[in-house]
Amino acid sequence: MTTKKWYQTITNVLENLHKMLSLSYGADKFLTVGYYATAGLSAFFPIIASYIFKLLIDGVVSNQGIAVSIPTVLISILALRYVSNWCWDLTSWVLKETYFDYLLRYRLQNKLNIIFVEKMSNLDLQHLENSETQNLITKASDTLTWRPPDFLRAFSYLFNNFVSFISSFILLLGFGWYYPIIVSFFAIPRIYLRTKMGSLQWSIWGSGAENVRKLWYLQWLLKQQRSIIESRIFQSGKALLEKYRSIQEELYKRNKKPIEKYVTLASLPNLVESVVIFTFAYKQLPLVLSGAMTVGTFSFFVEMLSRTVESVGGMVGNLGWMYENNLYVNHFFEILNLPKIIKEKVKPTLLPVTPNPPEIEFKNVWFKYQGARKSVLKNISFKVNSKENVALVGKNGAGKTTIVKLLCRFYDVTKGEILINGVNIKDVKLSDWYGRLGTLFQDFEKYSFTIKENIILGDPSKFDEDKLIDSAKKSGAYEFIEKFPKKFDQQLGKEYEEGTDLSQGQWQKLAIARAFYEGAPILVLDEPTSAIDAEAEHQIFSNIHKLYRDKSLLFISHRFSTVKDADKIIVIDGGKIIEEGDHNKLMKRGGKYSRLFNLQAKAYMSVDSKT
Repeated sequence: MTTKKWYQTITNVLENLHKMLSLSYGADKFLTVGYYATAGLSAFFPIIASYIFKLLIDGVVSNQGIAVSIPTVLISILALRYVSNWCWDLTSWVLKETYFDYLLRYRLQNKLNIIFVEKMSNLDLQHLENSETQNLITKASDTLTWRPPDFLRAFSYLFNNFVSFISSFILLLGFGWYYPIIVSFFAIPRIYLRTKMGSLQWSIWGSGAENVRKLWYLQWLLKQQRSIIESRIFQSGKALLEKYRSIQEELYKRNKKPIEKYVTLASLPNLVESVVIFTFAYKQLPLVLSGAMTVGTFSFFVEMLSRTVESVGGMVGNLGWMYENNLYVNHFFEILNLPKIIKEKVKPTLLPVTPNPPEIEFKNVWFKYQGARKSVLKNISFKVNSKENVALVGKNGAGKTTIVKLLCRFYDVTKGEILINGVNIKDVKLSDWYGRLGTLFQDFEKYSFTIKENIILGDPSKFDEDKLIDSAKKSGAYEFIEKFPKKFDQQLGKEYEEGTDLSQGQWQKLAIARAFYEGAPILVLDEPTSAIDAEAEHQIFSNIHKLYRDKSLLFISHRFSTVKDADKIIVIDGGKIIEEGDHNKLMKRGGKYSRLFNLQAKAYMSVDSKT
């Protein structure tokens, strides 16, 4: 490393140490102070025990052949040594390693996870759909519960080593100023090797992050019921297993090479240090034999030499451990430092009360995803009037879902503007806007909670049992809910002992019930009934039209039978609006909508005739 690189590394470690200690102190003041206080205190006891042992040896030697009985002083010194060992064990093992370490680690892990999920829950969609950010999230989430706590644990050992080193260094000065300085000097190779190892391990992890994600995905895939059934029919299980083994082997080889290189050199510093200690001890032997130095003092001198070397070695090792963990801790703070892309104004505008539901207008909207060459939306202009039912139709990739993302302000338009009751969506207070907007996406979440909890997540701020039941009935979920022994209290999710799974269509009905329970003035539906049969779909949309008679509805669907009753149908193709009007108007025009509607109707009639 260059001097500049060293400086940057040390600065980074110290900055992260300050942040992590602040987080730890914020998580639990008593445990944090107790953890590091016992770490420092426990460093003194081995030195105290060594000095007591020196007194014991000198006492035994001086009384050898003279005392008839064991002197009380020697008994006291011997007892004191074991009292010192007991205090050392109590402080180091019982208090620090067992009580403080375990509880503080638990507290800190909880704190870090809460901070992480809070950040993730508020992360802009643009970050979540970015591959580099996804890799960063993978690295951070995989090491979150152990690398940052290990960073602080390494510092506790480093602090213990430092206290031990300073104490041993001062005591060695009494034998000669050069002893501790020379011994400390020979720690430099250790520092280099340990830092090098940390860098290699991190580079392995960093470069292999994408393969690690593939490995996790394959592991997940090979355990899922749907993929197991499909792979059995297609006989693709062996191919997936081979892919899994191949990635495992690649990651293993990538890890093996730098470790083998490190092991070759790792034992050399220790050999040099042993030779130095031996040389210094050998130089003192004439003084011991001549009586100028007591046997106890010689023993203490050798012990302090070893203690200094061990402390330096420990500091280097733990500093390297800190450095290694710091590289992963950086990922955590990089996630926390991801900037807010969708920013609200300092003084956002509250939406006008009328009309209610609010009027929505897309005005000459253009949009292009970051890094993309072409615009997804091109000069899109349309209105959703208050209490109007509007459908968006078009083939996959036409830009329908992008319109919904812009309406939710997950992204900002590239050009043009979106107006809510005449106010630019960029000026609107998002919490105010989201309070009036309900959404149901095609890739909705399946919550492994009870059925009741699944539905009331639509509006967790209140619980209305009548509304709960009504939402379930209108979504078509009530029929299958009543068949469960625990009804609305039925646990979902096979990962629980009494949990059960639902079909895709049942999950979708539950998601629709959640949207009904929210009862927002505007409801946005993106393929809400894709997994539901035609009869159930007809009933659900009949209920939606009744429920949203005094509200606004914007929905995307590929089934033309569900869109023909809309007040307005907008046909999108290639990011542009090519047709707009109600069903009758568009059918008379004989354009793309009419053609696609007739094709789908003909397909349904063909199926009916066959059955």
